[in-house]
Amino acid sequence: MVIGEPDDVRVERIDRRWAVLVTEQGKLTRHPFDSQTEAETFADEQRTRLGLPGKPPVEDPRTS
Repeated sequence: MVIGEPDDVRVERIDRRWAVLVTEQGKLTRHPFDSQTEAETFADEQRTRLGLPGKPPVEDPRTS
């Protein structure tokens, strides 16, 4: 990440876990979760904190 990049919050499935990737002021942090619901809730909280618009939930590709 580079200083000046826009803040962002993403939810990704990594192996068998979920991760929320938060970019704030060019710094990336990863927050792991066992549950998609917990990850989505945390991501929504982070988007609110950073003043970002909400995003639709990420679908688990195994259930599509």
